Amino acid sequence: MITMKRIFSAIIAGLAFIAFGSVLSGCAEEMVDINDEIALGRCLTPTELSAKIVNGEFIEFSWTKSKGATEFVLELYSDETMSSLVETLVIPAEDLPYTADLEADMTYYARVKGVNGDGAIADSHWAVFDRPLQTYAIKSSLNPELVDRSASSITVKWTSDPEVDHIRVTPALNADEEYTRFDVGADAVAAAQVEVTGLKPSVNYTLAVHFKSAQRGTVSAWTRPSIDGATEVATSEALIQAIADKAAVIKVAYSETPYILGSVVLGGSVAIYGDATAQGAQPVIQGGLKIGADVKSIHLEAVTFDGAGLADYPHNLTFDAAAAVENITVVNCKLNNYLRGVLYENSKAPQVGSIKYDGVEVNNVGGDGGDCFDFRGKAVVNSIEYINSTLNTGARTWFRIDANTTLESIKLTHCTFNNLCFANNGNNNGIFNIRALNAAGAAPAFELTHNVFLNMNDANKRCCLIAKNSTSAFPSVISDNFFYNCYDRFFIPQKDGSSLSGDDLTKAAEEGRALILVNGSAELTSDPCVDSVRDKLNVTSAEVIEANAGDPRWYAVYVEIPEDLTQEVTPTGKVWNLTDGQTFKKVADKDMVRDGIRFYVKNTPINFTKDGFEFTSEAAIGADGIPSDGAIGIKVNEPGSIIISVAEATGHSNITVSLDGKVSASVPAGAEYQKVTFANISGEQMIYIYGCHPATMTFLQWTSDIQVLDKVLATPVVKINKTTVNERAEDEITLTWDPIDYAASYNVTVDGKTKNVAETTYSFSTANYAVEEAGGDFAIQVTAVPAEDDYIRVESQPAELSFHVNDVPDEPGIKIVRYDLTFPEGGNAEEMYVCENNAGFYVHTTGGWVIDKNSQKFAVVGSTEYDQYSTRLKGSKTSDSKTMTITVPNDGVLYIAARSANSSATDRTMALMQNGAEILAPTVIKDEDKFTAGDVSAFPYTVVNVKAGEIQVVLNNGINFYGIRYDATEGSAAEKVDKVWDFSAPEWVDAMTGSGIAANTNDSNWNLEVNGLKVVSGGGSIKWNFSGETYYWQPGGKSDGTTRYFEFTTDVAGTVTVYSSNTGGSEDLTRMVTVKVGDADPESLPGGTPSGDAPTKNDFSVGAGTVKIYPTGNGLRFYKIEFHSL
Repeated sequence: MITMKRIFSAIIAGLAFIAFGSVLSGCAEEMVDINDEIALGRCLTPTELSAKIVNGEFIEFSWTKSKGATEFVLELYSDETMSSLVETLVIPAEDLPYTADLEADMTYYARVKGVNGDGAIADSHWAVFDRPLQTYAIKSSLNPELVDRSASSITVKWTSDPEVDHIRVTPALNADEEYTRFDVGADAVAAAQVEVTGLKPSVNYTLAVHFKSAQRGTVSAWTRPSIDGATEVATSEALIQAIADKAAVIKVAYSETPYILGSVVLGGSVAIYGDATAQGAQPVIQGGLKIGADVKSIHLEAVTFDGAGLADYPHNLTFDAAAAVENITVVNCKLNNYLRGVLYENSKAPQVGSIKYDGVEVNNVGGDGGDCFDFRGKAVVNSIEYINSTLNTGARTWFRIDANTTLESIKLTHCTFNNLCFANNGNNNGIFNIRALNAAGAAPAFELTHNVFLNMNDANKRCCLIAKNSTSAFPSVISDNFFYNCYDRFFIPQKDGSSLSGDDLTKAAEEGRALILVNGSAELTSDPCVDSVRDKLNVTSAEVIEANAGDPRWYAVYVEIPEDLTQEVTPTGKVWNLTDGQTFKKVADKDMVRDGIRFYVKNTPINFTKDGFEFTSEAAIGADGIPSDGAIGIKVNEPGSIIISVAEATGHSNITVSLDGKVSASVPAGAEYQKVTFANISGEQMIYIYGCHPATMTFLQWTSDIQVLDKVLATPVVKINKTTVNERAEDEITLTWDPIDYAASYNVTVDGKTKNVAETTYSFSTANYAVEEAGGDFAIQVTAVPAEDDYIRVESQPAELSFHVNDVPDEPGIKIVRYDLTFPEGGNAEEMYVCENNAGFYVHTTGGWVIDKNSQKFAVVGSTEYDQYSTRLKGSKTSDSKTMTITVPNDGVLYIAARSANSSATDRTMALMQNGAEILAPTVIKDEDKFTAGDVSAFPYTVVNVKAGEIQVVLNNGINFYGIRYDATEGSAAEKVDKVWDFSAPEWVDAMTGSGIAANTNDSNWNLEVNGLKVVSGGGSIKWNFSGETYYWQPGGKSDGTTRYFEFTTDVAGTVTVYSSNTGGSEDLTRMVTVKVGDADPESLPGGTPSGDAPTKNDFSVGAGTVKIYPTGNGLRFYKIEFHSL
């Protein structure tokens, strides 16, 4: 193996391209004897010599046709002294300019003289070309392919051809690395395949197939990692278990389907390696990793991590504790579709040595409510390094390192940045918002070299290289960076360019460019890649290649993969996401198939926009009615309907739908969910969709529904089992109705609160209804709701009923009465909002608060029940002139439905003051806390205990209020009830040991009662056991409340407190403690903390009745149960 100075094959090709146009000029070796030439004793010496490489081994020679010469002798030598003659060419004068076919990879020295073919006069003097002429080889691509990989070798094959002599091997380690020549022997040439050996593990190599200097195609591949002693996993469950078991090294087998990891906490150091295929396809892990307190090191390699756009794991890595992490290394990984980004730290204050991302691709980051690489708390970080990586599409701020963090250095080199930071959000601070200082209080070392920045020109005017903050760090080392299609605002550092325009914008951008375009950096006027807008990032710019800028993976020659135009039949029920940027990238500019849709494109592209498919011009239609250009097609084989929406447009704009060339409908601009029915389809047929003028299709569905019915669903006919109840009585009203055609669910609204149900029956308790002496009537409405994917039909008119609540005189004792206060649209001049059922409960504001329509759901955390509100009181920072006061007539509990006015803000707080004291410390109100209540997504109520009187609301910024629920404590005090059932207490230990059933022995016949608490098997297994002096009950699995439960009865409301843990040493928060009172809906909270830790304490508010406590999800250990009345 011969080692040479590193020069990428792509660079050779680029320089060869430059050489095509190079011209070598020459001059005569000696001055012409004027008297001789005038006398024509000899031919005049040729002048104006030129030689041009026109195609590798072909050189075009030309000179003046000198007087007297009928032909010319051209001599080519291999040495500068012209002592080794290689070739002599005799060229007739009429053949000038003359192209010579020479040997490749040669350096020639040339001279020429004029000759008179008749011999009438002497030859001219020699004229010498004053520069050497270098030829090179040009050969067609042999389309090399990756065959196999090991930790020390890569095997490639190519189309058989005898003209292959070596492989040029280039590692993508750093810009100064050398390339290696690997010679290909005769046997390998004959086999058209070779194993390139002597490589290092976990390195990305570019292998270029060569014949002499001719590059004949490249392939890029990583060698496999060197792994010893790994725990090998092949299922999601095995992966989760390996992490739970704190396996130090995990090898993840390749799978065609993703591993579903979810969000897991790392309990110790770990290295996770993907066992990628020979061709480099990686296993996909869907989920996120939380860094626990005991983690010292994390290494991720050859794995694709996918966030699936879910809020459950918005970042790939999140600090979950104040860990002391020596290093975090991510190598040869893809990080795709995370809602917010790749790494997040806030308030955990970890100590971190080095963070290194090498050879990583980050794609399609959402930028919703957070930043991509995000340190906000008091972390201490020594170094951050991104090398040889690509950051592509999405994100809010990419690198956010706040002033709370301590950072010594950050380095970004040989990276490609494309189409980033376009979130339309005031917290978008562009690519670098680094406000951290080092331990000495100075700016961190910040190196930004050899990078390529592409397509930074978002319409929201947010994207910039350096954040608008005046304290945001500017690179201390900056060089060899290239910029293409980056608007003026991108170059404005440390000030807000989004508000600038005209001359001010131009001046600020010029000042920024003067700081950024230095030391070999440049702004390019043409795309340095094949097509960066469409994510074809392979570099074609000789200037960029020569500077070794950008991610080295893109130096490989781009090979257009032939489109597979195979189209499958579309199943009914298919709804396309027309704005999915991963499936539909930028534009369809050729024939292709994507997600089952056939695109017919020759000269009329179809743009993929944020609104949908934009048909850019009128389609080309053949005589048979079938389109050939500017159209899409869907293959179907059964009756059904196309549902289509078209964006509003000016002028005449519509979209045509046809079946096998026969026009079925013309859908006008502005149409929403228009249905085009095909009732007679038999066998495979094509539905074509195209624009007759420029038009944008915003929605597309293929459904089996071919019915032509009224859009409005039929109104349910509802029966009610009782229409009169007594107030506060433990009673229940049941509604029933027959199914409605095409209804997927039903909205049941009782007293203004709506619940969506799938069944044709609904029951609710009347225990919380209270009225005045005359009693009261409460409204019920039931509507039929179409399926979510039924875009034709709409909700029915409501069936309207009511029930009457009789007044019942109060009896002594405390009662909890619920009141609800909402805000009427438009508000009122006095800014006073009084609860309809309790005049003593009201809200008073000053300073002009506004009320408008906005529908949101709220629920108590852990509950499956929710409340829906339709208006909001829009709040802002409170002051002496802008106030909000809540007044309540009794002690009780407030449930405040409050949501941040900015969906991405995480620093907006609400505090409550009463009688000069803080009863609610400043509490962050943020959208991140949204959770699933039952089957809907809801915001959490802010819950606080209050005394009778006024409560002042204090806001630091905009927070909106949708309503307030108030559980008032009314009546005289009843006798306090306090029960503690501690299973380690003597009476319980005696009951266990005296039961005749040994410790740690499952039994399904328990029916034991001690001090009013029953332990009931009900046919399900339960055992008692102890650890030291701690005794506990352990049900043998999950329960539905009919088996394996504890039970007691109370005549008053109160709080049940349950102490529990998992049955083993790991955490499992899917194991829940569930409490159910009578026939009310159960309430569940996580109870599965490790058995070696302190038990989990969960509190449940319960009313009077029979109370059951049992495990759901799986078994738990129960240590103590308490009940305390209000």
